[in-house]
Amino acid sequence: MENPFSWSVSRHDTFSSCQRKYFYSYYAAVEDPEIKRLKKLSALPLWAGNVVHETIESFLKTNDSIPSVTEQEALIRATIHERMLGEWRESEGGSLRFRLFEHEYQVPVDKDDKKILVGIVMRSMRNFFKSEVLARAFEAGRSRWLTVEDLVSFHVGDVEIFLRMDLAFRDTQGRVVIVDWKTGKSEGRFNDIQLAGYALYASEQGWVQKPEEIVTELAYLALPRYVRKGVDQARLDEARGFVVRSAGKMKTLLLDPVLNLARMEDFARIDRPTICRRCNYRALCFPRVERPAAAAMELPAAVS
Repeated sequence: MENPFSWSVSRHDTFSSCQRKYFYSYYAAVEDPEIKRLKKLSALPLWAGNVVHETIESFLKTNDSIPSVTEQEALIRATIHERMLGEWRESEGGSLRFRLFEHEYQVPVDKDDKKILVGIVMRSMRNFFKSEVLARAFEAGRSRWLTVEDLVSFHVGDVEIFLRMDLAFRDTQGRVVIVDWKTGKSEGRFNDIQLAGYALYASEQGWVQKPEEIVTELAYLALPRYVRKGVDQARLDEARGFVVRSAGKMKTLLLDPVLNLARMEDFARIDRPTICRRCNYRALCFPRVERPAAAAMELPAAVS
C-alpha cells in the first residue's frame, strides 16, 4: 500500500515522544487493522477536546451569528447528554467506530474525573460563545472567512505538510486572523510552531502581501485565556527551518527514504511508565500489563 512521507505537528510530536509509537502510528497502522484500531483510541482529555472542536466546527459551518444564551445552553446540554453519553455507551459496548482508551485498558474513572471532563466541555463552549475573537469573525462576515477546519497541504522543499486550521478569517482591518481553539490548561510543546506553520501556509497561498498582515490567536477556552501574536518573516523562516530539520530526523530512521519504507526495529521503544501507561499501544509493548475493572459513566448533577 502506498504511504508517501508527509509532515505535521502531530507527527513531529509523536516522533519526539516515542519513536516506536511513531512507527506504529504512521507505518504499521497503514497495514495492520488492529494497530489502526489502537491508533484511533481516544483518552478522556483528547475526547473532551475533540467534542469541543467538532461542536464548534459544526456551529461555525451552520450559523451566521452568535445565538442567544438560551440557545447556547441548549446546544451545550445536547452535546453533553446526547453526544457524550452516546459515545460513552458506544465505547463501553466495544464499538469499532469509537473507543475510549480507558475502556480498552479498563482504567478506572472516578466520579470526580467525570465531573472535570464534563466541566471542561461546558466551560469551553460557554467561553467560546463569549470570546471576542468569535465576535470579530461574525463582525467580518462569513464571506471573509478563509477556512474552517479544512484539511489542506503545501510543500516546504520536497516535504508535503498537512494542516487543519480551526478558523481563519480576514478581519474588518484587512488582517488575516488565524485561530486555534484549545481545551487544555497549559501550553503545548509545539503550539507556537503549529501556528507559525499555519501562518506560513497563509503566506504561501497569497492570503497576504506580507507576513505582518497575519495575526495568530491561541484561545484556551477552558480558562479562558487568549494569546495573540503578530507574524513576521523571521517567524515564518523559523517554521520552515523547523519542518526541514524535523523531517530530516524522521527520514534518517527509514530503511528507504525515497519509498518511505520503515522497519520496527529501527525505531526505539521508550520505557517510561508515566508515558507508556497512557499510550494507545501499550498492549503491543507491554502485553502482560494487568487491567483493573472500568467504571460506568454518570453525569454530574449540574447537567442532569
